[in-house]
Amino acid sequence: MIISQLIGPELESKQVIQQVIGTYGWFVVVAFAAMLFKETLHNFLQGLVIFCGKDIENDDIIYISGRQARVVRVGLRRTIFYMTDRKTKMVVPNEQLKHLTLEKKLNLNGGVGYLKKGSDVGFEEQEKQIADHKKIDKKSEGIF
Repeated sequence: MIISQLIGPELESKQVIQQVIGTYGWFVVVAFAAMLFKETLHNFLQGLVIFCGKDIENDDIIYISGRQARVVRVGLRRTIFYMTDRKTKMVVPNEQLKHLTLEKKLNLNGGVGYLKKGSDVGFEEQEKQIADHKKIDKKSEGIF
């Protein structure tokens, strides 16, 4: 009632809001909401980076500080691990993943060991296998 006396009864609600907050007052409202939900937004963005990055995928076997674990689910806000030694579930907010020491074993190169250096034993044999494989690839190019 007091507001209608101050600004007049002929103004619509949109105009009332604009006069009360101002034309750019919605910036203040959005900034206030962002401060309230800062942690949630931060967890969401960290989850988006992890979710799209594919560094950690579901069912990966990893080591967290030397303890073996399986990734149950990678979400936008948290990642769930199954700790195999204790047979327990561990829920970690994605923001906290950067504080953990995560290790993941790499897959072998198609069942072949990693490339050897020139000084390693078996380097010549591996070079021969690679050369033979390239010959097979060149022969199979004309098939299709």
